[in-house]
Amino acid sequence: MTGYHAGPIARLLTVFMILGVASCASQESIDQSLTPEEIVEQEITELRTRADQGDAAAQYLLGWRYINRRGVEKDDVEAVRLWTQAADQGNLSAQLTLAVRYDNGEGVVQDQAEAVRWYLQAAEQGHEAAQVILGGRYANGRGVERDDVVAVEWYRKAAEQGNVRAQYSLGVMYQTGQGISQDNVQAYLWYDLASSHPSVEQEQSIKNRDIVVTQLTPEELAEAQRLVREWRGGNES
Repeated sequence: MTGYHAGPIARLLTVFMILGVASCASQESIDQSLTPEEIVEQEITELRTRADQGDAAAQYLLGWRYINRRGVEKDDVEAVRLWTQAADQGNLSAQLTLAVRYDNGEGVVQDQAEAVRWYLQAAEQGHEAAQVILGGRYANGRGVERDDVVAVEWYRKAAEQGNVRAQYSLGVMYQTGQGISQDNVQAYLWYDLASSHPSVEQEQSIKNRDIVVTQLTPEELAEAQRLVREWRGGNES
């Protein structure tokens, strides 16, 4: 029984962000009589103008143009520079992009501490996947000094948003007493919530919950089930 390791989520974040880039650029000012090459050139000119004016969305999009070689030569350094400008302005997509790329060493020297810095900024904006990843980093001591108390805090933030991975991980922390007082009633609560939705954690959540049940008194089990009903009543439609 282990806590959650967040590497796969980090990789999925990159996929979703790349897929979303193509649909983000505005086409309103593009002259449709132009050739495809001329349209791309016009898009690049407009993105550069907006980026130079401090438009975070344009900086983010132009960064991907340098990665995907759409209208410009591939330039990882310039892409990171633009993403950093956007991320420093609070652009969530840029923060996540930088986090994933530093995490995996894509176009930059791999740097787990830098990855954590950007995951933290995204997590502080309420991004639940970033919160789960950050919880895993503190639980495993990857890129930061291990701190189970902080791990619990980030798992809880994501779990309360309904994130199944975080709910499972929080169940583990309560069952084992890592970063928080051991509490089988709370462990049952989070395992049961995590077991309710199809996921890679579902089977293990059920197994762990059933182990916890054997360690609960009838009164504790009734309380745990009440907490589950209460949570679902207030958070699930």
